[in-house]
Amino acid sequence: VDTDNFVVKAGVRTFEAAAYLRRAGADVTRVRKMFREDMDSCKIRSDIINRAEVYYDEFAISTFDGREVDGATVIGAKAANALLDVQGIRGSFVVTQLAGCIYISARSIDDLNVQIIMEKFGGGGHLTVAAAQLTDRTMGEAVNDLKNLLASMRQEGDI
Repeated sequence: VDTDNFVVKAGVRTFEAAAYLRRAGADVTRVRKMFREDMDSCKIRSDIINRAEVYYDEFAISTFDGREVDGATVIGAKAANALLDVQGIRGSFVVTQLAGCIYISARSIDDLNVQIIMEKFGGGGHLTVAAAQLTDRTMGEAVNDLKNLLASMRQEGDI
């Protein structure tokens, strides 16, 4: 789970640990069943992906009103992960509205550092996984601010 199927932060020790667990009798199918999502969450994640806008041919940005949904931020994060599977997308951002707060889940692949992008919003994280929480703007304002930031950072050569 932490390595996103051996895609993120998977080094030699990760593969050695996986091999050890397999030799010790770990059941991959059983583990996978433990992490399955319900149909409603799957449909919501699909809707978020379907609404995504491609920005500058390399960023996917989507929105999600999660006020009536349990686990909304997790669903948004999963959608951000899934958007990286789209050819040409270097970074994905899902902006979720929930309980008077705006959450941005940011994911990247290759050399795009989403941590520095989310730090501009007061958030943080890691090179490929980051997030921010905003209480001072609407979802629409957050999306516009994100687009403006991406455009500015791109023009400056920061991303």
